[in-house]
Amino acid sequence: MHVQALTILVELARSDSIRQAAHRLKITPTAVSRQIDQLEHFFRAELIDRTSSGIQLTEAGRLLAERAQFITNEIQVTQALVDDLRGLQRGCATVRAGGAVVAGLLVPVVHDLHNRYPGLKFHIDVSNAGDVFSGVNDGVADLGVTIFLPESNKLMICHRQPVTHAAIVCPAHPFAALASISMKELAGVSLAIPDTTFGVRQNLERIARNSGVVLSPTFETGSLDMQKELAILGSTVLILPPLCCRREIASGLLVAVPLAVDSRIETTLDICRASNRALPFAAQTLLKSLIAYMATHVK
Repeated sequence: MHVQALTILVELARSDSIRQAAHRLKITPTAVSRQIDQLEHFFRAELIDRTSSGIQLTEAGRLLAERAQFITNEIQVTQALVDDLRGLQRGCATVRAGGAVVAGLLVPVVHDLHNRYPGLKFHIDVSNAGDVFSGVNDGVADLGVTIFLPESNKLMICHRQPVTHAAIVCPAHPFAALASISMKELAGVSLAIPDTTFGVRQNLERIARNSGVVLSPTFETGSLDMQKELAILGSTVLILPPLCCRREIASGLLVAVPLAVDSRIETTLDICRASNRALPFAAQTLLKSLIAYMATHVK
């Protein structure tokens, strides 16, 4: 049995079409069918049902497709570990990351690593905090990086860095000249914040309630890009860790103003990994670089 056959089965599970799977894998439909035949012979079970409307995986096919994703990931990790023993300093690090940390944390780190280790590759998926954990837990990702990791997932954390939120505004905003901003002051201005499913929103509303304040955001969006653009245009105030707007703050497009002591929002920036799986050179190197960068650039 060839590893490619398992990869083909995983793609079939996604597409429910031999022709579509062949197109995505850049092979012929005949090659797809031949590999599935080999899998069925090896496992002595029918894996797909062919119908006039396409194909469907059988119960055995669905079971194997679920396991095949894990198996192929483990083979790739093992291949990378073998390469490490040969001193090749190559391979791919796969990361699931919360969108808020991609530009401010991952971009500068992987840029530096690319210059130092041209043989390394990086696959970065942007997800919410829950998907970050599941990707690492299921073996789809080597590392997960996010703010607001759900409490139930914190056993997988291998590094944690405290981060403090600030009010993010354009330089022309009246808040930009203040030494700090209270929750009561925030209640009187236009805010752009995520919806109530986001940890930052939940923390913000908890602190507002403790201050006797009800926040009514003008813009409610989980899109960090949209939040930043609105702030740059002077339309609104953001409540975020400055890390999330690192480039805009450095270029003078935005300003970070501390929240008052009684309005502080503190959380953590977390890196998680599966403790029962070895990290290949690419992922080990990325992990070390992330920790070093966080120690000097994240507050």
